[in-house]
Amino acid sequence: MLAVLVGLFAAAAGAQTLTVERLQADGSRWSRPDASRAVQRWTAAGPDVPMRIELPRSPDGHWLRLSIDRDIPAASQRVVVLRSPQAYGMVAYYPPGSERLSLIGYVRDDGPRLLRRGWALPLKAGWSAHSVAYAQISARNDTMLDIALADRAVLMRELESDRRFAIVVYALMLTMTLVVAGFWVASRDSVYLYYCGYMICLSIYLLLMTAWIKIPVEWFGSAVQRDGAGWFVATLTTMFQLCFTVRFLELPRLLPRAATALHAIVWANALALAALVLMFDFVYQHWYVVGNVLLLLSIPIIVYAAIVAWRRGSPYAGYYLIGWTPLMLFAGLVAAKTFGLGNSYLIERGLLLAVVMETGVLMIALTQRAAERHRREQRQASGRGRR
Repeated sequence: MLAVLVGLFAAAAGAQTLTVERLQADGSRWSRPDASRAVQRWTAAGPDVPMRIELPRSPDGHWLRLSIDRDIPAASQRVVVLRSPQAYGMVAYYPPGSERLSLIGYVRDDGPRLLRRGWALPLKAGWSAHSVAYAQISARNDTMLDIALADRAVLMRELESDRRFAIVVYALMLTMTLVVAGFWVASRDSVYLYYCGYMICLSIYLLLMTAWIKIPVEWFGSAVQRDGAGWFVATLTTMFQLCFTVRFLELPRLLPRAATALHAIVWANALALAALVLMFDFVYQHWYVVGNVLLLLSIPIIVYAAIVAWRRGSPYAGYYLIGWTPLMLFAGLVAAKTFGLGNSYLIERGLLLAVVMETGVLMIALTQRAAERHRREQRQASGRGRR
């Protein structure tokens, strides 16, 4: 018993409590802000307890000063993890006691972007309680930031778990895509073509998010690799999904105004996509706002149209509601997070589960639709034969 108590005391004594200060410093300058005054201060509730801080919007970003109350040896392989749904770009980082500036990329460079967004600040030389570290964080909007000390091995296991989860989802989607492509080859019905396009784009998006494929930096630059490619594919995904919705729910016949509204959003997405491609350097800082606003605008129209189409006799609107409603809910929550609304990392995992559910339910509906079309063609052929 005594040995257990001694071990617990030693573990507690070895844990560190993190303190973070927001400095009154020019965020656009990358010189070490040693003389800057702290305007806000946060201290973790206990050793190794994560903390959440809120940073106000600042075009130039914010400098943070980090300190601990107990030493961290270099052999411990610890990192400082910063996570935020608004994470983008690099973090300028001065390791504890160092005068050398480092630029740290996303944690997602080593794992899936979709599930965890943020940065891991290395502590290769350890961390003395008498020294401080500095980090410069971009803040295009009010930003919620989770900060914690973590073991690098544990962090890598978390990232690998997320990566495998996303890959399983991708494998299921690839199978469904091949089936839908077969339906289109057999029928030449545009509803299958739109859904196939949606599935292909969503699969590519997952591949980008799980870092299975990357756009080489030397092709278009680091900003395109980090964000531009994902935005491009996500916008195409939305466009195919809206076109599929109009065709699948027979909206031009049952609800022409909703069909017109969704077509208008498709064209707005096309214009936003053209701006992204042709003027990337000019629109990069704010383009994501347009993309997310268009997504949030389409969600209530889609849900309303599906409900009305179901009540007016659309044969597959019920499947659509069951499959798409959870997906649209989670997609909306992800979009809202970019504006600082909500901060749960369970939202991204829920989004992937909703993708699986939507794919399965819609596949049932599309299979029934293909079977019904085949039976109708057979009846027409037999009727012509009797005549």
